[in-house]
Amino acid sequence: MLPQNSAPGGNDQLFRALITSAIDGIVVIDADGTVELYNESCERLFQYSPSEVLGNNIKILMPQSQRKAHEEALARYRKTGEKRIIGTGREVVGQRKDLSTFPIYVSVGEGVWNEKKIFVAIIHDLTTMKAEQAQREGATGLLAQIVRSSDDAIISKTLDGVITSWNDAAEHMFGYHADEAIGQHVTMLIPVSRHAEEGEIIFRLSAGETIRHFETIRRRKGGEELHVSLSVAPIRDAAGLIVGASKIVRDITKRKSAESDSHKLQSELGHAARLNAMGQMSAAIAHELNQPLAAMMNYVKAAQHLLSPELPKPEQIVTAREAMGKAAKQIIRAGAIIRYLREFVEKRASEKVSSDLNRAIGEAVELGLMGADSSVKVFLDLDRNMPPAMIDKIQIQQVLINLIRNGVDAMAGVAKRELTIASSSEETGCLHITICDTGPGFAPEILAKLFEPFTTTREKGMGIGLSICRAIVEAHGGSIRLLPDGNHGACFLIRLPVAAV
Repeated sequence: MLPQNSAPGGNDQLFRALITSAIDGIVVIDADGTVELYNESCERLFQYSPSEVLGNNIKILMPQSQRKAHEEALARYRKTGEKRIIGTGREVVGQRKDLSTFPIYVSVGEGVWNEKKIFVAIIHDLTTMKAEQAQREGATGLLAQIVRSSDDAIISKTLDGVITSWNDAAEHMFGYHADEAIGQHVTMLIPVSRHAEEGEIIFRLSAGETIRHFETIRRRKGGEELHVSLSVAPIRDAAGLIVGASKIVRDITKRKSAESDSHKLQSELGHAARLNAMGQMSAAIAHELNQPLAAMMNYVKAAQHLLSPELPKPEQIVTAREAMGKAAKQIIRAGAIIRYLREFVEKRASEKVSSDLNRAIGEAVELGLMGADSSVKVFLDLDRNMPPAMIDKIQIQQVLINLIRNGVDAMAGVAKRELTIASSSEETGCLHITICDTGPGFAPEILAKLFEPFTTTREKGMGIGLSICRAIVEAHGGSIRLLPDGNHGACFLIRLPVAAV
């Protein structure tokens, strides 16, 4: 339910439309905690009708255990002006009318309405995201168990050579317990005559190089030397900076005489998928974030499957490492999507930089086709002379991924399944991207409202994908439209400005 004077002048209709159509709950309270606005999404989330909430204290939407802290926070704010959650957000628990609880993320802003201080809370249901997080953490735990139970020593270290992790196989191979090794310099395992190798390894790692199948000599706790084969790869932080190295060590002492028949050394296991903190989210997150999250889960499940045998084949380990590396990239990608969507809802300018559009297209195609039926034929026709585009790469990739997935879904019931993605710079000052499929196209009643919210041709579709795509492209100063129908299928044209020289 919205107040009659909810927004000034001609903005009233737009304000009402935004509040009404928002899938996230929006609540406005006064300084005493009395609810002044309660949108339709709140009815869905909390099961209360507006008449049951408006004019009552916001505590009705909280579990009993949280109500006292809420009252104290409001009282403290009125007395001291101290802000804790205002201007930020946090994860809390909401309570429905039937007294069931569920996880939510609440972002609170402060303002003045009708000369009275108010607080605006945007409420997002985290139930689905928490379930997906639990699944990813389960997969991560399984991979950690694989590392612990591996027959090969798996060790990580800083770029300074300080050991930071040590699995059971390393303890068995070198004779040091974890508490004896972690925190020590890795040269404790290297004969003095080979200390120079460590400097060379760190130098190559710092340049981003992965070292594979490096055979050398290492030393056990008692001084006994071992013939080992090493695979060493750089560890990167969330920003992509190299902060250390991961090393897989295999004892090849007993197999040295049969070198030609030995198995190749396993490659480094990739890092588990990282979780990015949840921020203020709009209705689009569940739709847009599902793509990189699905990719992460596919990569992790693929790695889990490849590593499930007691002794995986070397090529399986290599593939698993690559899959986990890609999973880590998708976590970073997912975080960027969340940050963008938060900024988009809050009307903050996105970060646009001069970018290689063809490269962005290639990455989007790789992700967008993940899990697609192999019968879909993909044709790339990218103009090699494309000038750079001024874009937020992640945003544009999300548009492309959305269109690619829509195209693949549309072709599910047709015999000819071809997807064509092309780029060109024929128009002065403008770059073109076309994405065409051989599906059935759109019915006339859909065409008239194709880019409007909640328009979908899929039984379980949310109907907000194309609306979001248009908002993103237009925020870049470009446009997106459906080209006139040819013989069959759907063909979208995206126009983007060229980066200024």
